[in-house]
Amino acid sequence: MISADNSFALLACLLLMVWIGYVSEKTKWGAAMSAPLLILLLSFVVGNLGILPSSAPVYGVVQGIMVPLAIPLLLFSADLRMVFRESRRMVFAFALATLFTVTGALVGVALVDMGSLEASLAGVLTASYIGGSANFVATAQAVGLADSSLYTAALTSDALGAIFFLTLLMALPAIDFAARRFPAPDLAKEDHSAASETAEPRAPSEGGIVFALLLSALVCALGLFIAAWLPIEGMFIIAITVLSLLIANLAPERVKKGIEYDYPLGTIFMYVFFATIGLGADLSSMVGAAIPIVIFLVVLVLVHIVLLVWLGARFRFTLAEMMIASSACILGPAAAAALAASKGWRHLVTPGMLVGVLGYAVATFIGITLTNLLR
Repeated sequence: MISADNSFALLACLLLMVWIGYVSEKTKWGAAMSAPLLILLLSFVVGNLGILPSSAPVYGVVQGIMVPLAIPLLLFSADLRMVFRESRRMVFAFALATLFTVTGALVGVALVDMGSLEASLAGVLTASYIGGSANFVATAQAVGLADSSLYTAALTSDALGAIFFLTLLMALPAIDFAARRFPAPDLAKEDHSAASETAEPRAPSEGGIVFALLLSALVCALGLFIAAWLPIEGMFIIAITVLSLLIANLAPERVKKGIEYDYPLGTIFMYVFFATIGLGADLSSMVGAAIPIVIFLVVLVLVHIVLLVWLGARFRFTLAEMMIASSACILGPAAAAALAASKGWRHLVTPGMLVGVLGYAVATFIGITLTNLLR
């Protein structure tokens, strides 16, 4: 219905789908699915009905410019010093959870044949189950996973695997065998760190928003220069990730304080990217590809949960600590904080958020490394 060269109309449609995803996420059913999955499914339906074209020049702009810009914006707030200072015990639990995910991925690769792009898929999904959807996108770009149908199948399977994981995780306290293995929690323990204090929100300034975009663009420009100088697969993504983390952790305070609205901007850019991916996916190709990916993720999650119960107890973590660490690993910091709050584990809200940020920082490196090892 809209031609591929009508860039402004197509951009308006992409932003409309992102807006629908944000609005729907505030409903009960939408919150259960999450905005990225809603946007992906909506764009998938629109694309397969022929309402919007499956490829267009504006999609290339989104994928070639918005996604690289989004990665630094999402990482500028990743203060790793705060993570280690405020949540040392939880960092160790998170490291175990990361090991569980990588082990689950290796077992999944051994048991399930995902085709010629198995190494790339395993690396991308592992990164997603350590850091989240932003790492899914970054790792997919780095390892060259560009097929829209396979990409959509992987992202949809990713969401199904996360639901399966959350179901098993929430059932653990009710399983007597699992609960009895862990030491009793210290109910008196509370987190009184400065990081747990709720700051008064303030409206972002125009200058702070422009500075965040400027800094992100400079990081991407320098990343391209490094990638041209060191022509290694995935070097562009690795370079901008490292540079962003250096700014987040080593830049003077006046620089970091000048960055505003970085994370929301990065999230919006990523959501627009999800819409372009859904439009390019072909239903018949996706269904066949999704089945082995779902089986792979089921294996990964089962191995993760089994190791959580076995090794988590052996290292004398409480079940609550391991549940929050695993939730931060597979579902992200927001989900970990929400789980801790809903269970009444107030002292684990801040540590869960902080180690989730650590996941953002390391997941892409792990995903790329695993892909190269499997290749």
